[in-house]
Amino acid sequence: MVDLRRQAREVLIRNGVPANVLGGVVRYTLLRNLSFRWAEENLDPSESARLRDAVEAMMKPFDEDTAEKAELFPDTLEALSMLTRNGVAMGLVTNTSTAAALRMMDRFDMKGFFPVVVSRNDVPLLKPDPAMLYKAKEMLGIDVGWMVGDSIFDADAARSIGIRSIIVRRDGVKPEFEHDHFISSLEGIYPLISGS
Repeated sequence: MVDLRRQAREVLIRNGVPANVLGGVVRYTLLRNLSFRWAEENLDPSESARLRDAVEAMMKPFDEDTAEKAELFPDTLEALSMLTRNGVAMGLVTNTSTAAALRMMDRFDMKGFFPVVVSRNDVPLLKPDPAMLYKAKEMLGIDVGWMVGDSIFDADAARSIGIRSIIVRRDGVKPEFEHDHFISSLEGIYPLISGS
């Protein structure tokens, strides 16, 4: 697979984003967010749509590859089952595409756990922008209290809308970025959110 960061930078510049807008940013999510913000302010709607389409076309093979190669952690289904049995409403919020998210959910028989799926196709910007979390909250129709994730982008998105973050790191190494709770297994989610 081609280096996503380099390929994203090339596609963005080829589609009109000035190189100086991207500066020294190397993370794909941040490159994309910077470019799409710039496009909204500087391009007409058809040019902005063309940029979005070019980025989605670039991401499609990456998403398909990820959806086919992803593996489920052994504690996932049991943790999701326990949360569901205890009445916890859940939504899936992902920087990947809707097609890739649904493919992975089909592969691992997880659709019944997530009545709401919000992907990058549903909002203008990726996490750490909070748009996905606001959309999930709206679709769930309830106050959202927790964001479970594994990255600084998840923690930052949660903080930006005033909800608590639970960061999962299977290696047991606590992340250095700001977050509310840290666990090394999904089995630790319910005790945290239930106040146990």
